[in-house]
Amino acid sequence: MKKKVISYIASTLSVAALLTGCTGAFEEMNTSPSGVTDEELLQDNNYIGAHFPSMQKSIYYNRDGWGWDFQTIQNLTSDIWSGYMATPSFFLGGNDTQTYILPSDWTDTFWNYTYDAIMVDQLKVQEKCEAMGMETYAHFNAINTIIRVFAMSRVVDEYGPIIYSKYGETMTGGTYDSAEDAYRLFFSELTEASQVLNEYSQKESASFAAFDMAYNGDLTKWLKLCNTLRLRLALRVVKYDANWAKTEGEAAIAAPGGLLQSGEGFIVSGFEWKHPLYTCSIEYNDMFISANTKSILGGYNDPRLEKFGIAKKVTLKDGSTSDEILGVRSGIPNLDVLVDRYKAIIANINVGVNTPGVVMSSAEPYFLLAEAALRGWNTGGTAKSYYEDGVRASFTEWGVSGVDEYLQSHAVPADFVDPLTVVANDGSDAALEVVDLAAPNSIVAVSTVTPCWDDATTDEERLEKIITQKWIAGFPEGKNAWAEWRRTGYPKLFPIRQNNSRGDTAIPTELGVRRIPFIQEEVNNNPEGYAQAVELLNGPDTGATRIFWDVDAPNF
Repeated sequence: MKKKVISYIASTLSVAALLTGCTGAFEEMNTSPSGVTDEELLQDNNYIGAHFPSMQKSIYYNRDGWGWDFQTIQNLTSDIWSGYMATPSFFLGGNDTQTYILPSDWTDTFWNYTYDAIMVDQLKVQEKCEAMGMETYAHFNAINTIIRVFAMSRVVDEYGPIIYSKYGETMTGGTYDSAEDAYRLFFSELTEASQVLNEYSQKESASFAAFDMAYNGDLTKWLKLCNTLRLRLALRVVKYDANWAKTEGEAAIAAPGGLLQSGEGFIVSGFEWKHPLYTCSIEYNDMFISANTKSILGGYNDPRLEKFGIAKKVTLKDGSTSDEILGVRSGIPNLDVLVDRYKAIIANINVGVNTPGVVMSSAEPYFLLAEAALRGWNTGGTAKSYYEDGVRASFTEWGVSGVDEYLQSHAVPADFVDPLTVVANDGSDAALEVVDLAAPNSIVAVSTVTPCWDDATTDEERLEKIITQKWIAGFPEGKNAWAEWRRTGYPKLFPIRQNNSRGDTAIPTELGVRRIPFIQEEVNNNPEGYAQAVELLNGPDTGATRIFWDVDAPNF
């Protein structure tokens, strides 16, 4: 992202000047929170590298090791809208994101956090790399680019137009790029980063290992991640411009270094990492397995379900007891009455306090290749082989067995039976009322797709298999899953029962939330920029307006 900015560092400064001439914003930028000196920071590449752990954590929104911000940034939005999770918590009197009300103090958090946690630091890294010498630190800047594109592509996918190419050019920073133009920049930047990493991975270079939460400084893995991210974004735009998507996608596939392989997912850990889902699901007791996850994986008898949710011992109506992973619908009424009974029996997310964060599963590249092959792109393999390799990679990643039998299975998603109607109660009038209120939440399965590739008859059915298995493999990272659901319509999800959106901001139940509105700070303090953003959006600033790649057209 080359641009002229209000510079923290003049690129002509020498190292000596860097150590003696820090003033103003530059001094603040160079001050370590741990109190170390500039001389100490310069040792072992810390001067630049110290920014990276925070940025890597912040892609999955856990910079400070807490979950309260993650709850509104991701957990109560895309994690739910992707179909992965649900909550019976009675937030805002039931007028919340599950019922298609989009409160700005929730939806603004993602934008604010990303700019604060990613864009500020990435600019500092770029400036420091230029000042210290790109011949030495170009690979640091390339990794900086990958992190920036990874994070900001998620912002585009949820808001639409963003402040990107002109970020840092003025003190106001209020000039927007269209979502399409931002994507074009992403492709250009990833192409350049790939070239740099390919060069530096083949020679001695300043070590990145001390700052790497994923690959222990292995530049070949960062190169593969760069190419894989480029392929992900290429398929994202395939319904908008098939030729553009194919050009970028085939270039990513053919790029030196190739794509991530099984066991090479982008998974962050260390550096005092605390998984934000632990706070939301275990400490807050607010997030649970959804009816969709229970229906799809339960119907498949998929062993990964036991890895996703924490089973609870329940007593069934026939008097028997069983350890069950039970789910719950999204957007259901009467939660003020039902919440405590649901929370006693439904499954929390199975995550520990220090469980590594899966930002990109190692199975995803195979599913990307499967779809690319299905669309006739030059991939060097078949859709079937890539699909099956993706399932195998996911089984390996989750540590479960039985993949050969699974890939021959003709099982289909199961009907969802609300757990309050099958778990025994105390027989009181109040308990019977709870059962009556919960009964309408049961629903027949909305998909008949199976794990077995060979029983697919059309490209549409094959695509549903690919995206459904990609969805399973990507759990619990809901941002990419929600984007893929909007792009393809898969996996097929249960509709919410109660839609409280009304008037000019209404979101049709059958459509689902397509984006989140621009932040109130921009509406209030940057009216010209906000007006530009809405114009670039090509639709009203509501949750029903589609992002440019979210084309209302068939997949083929």
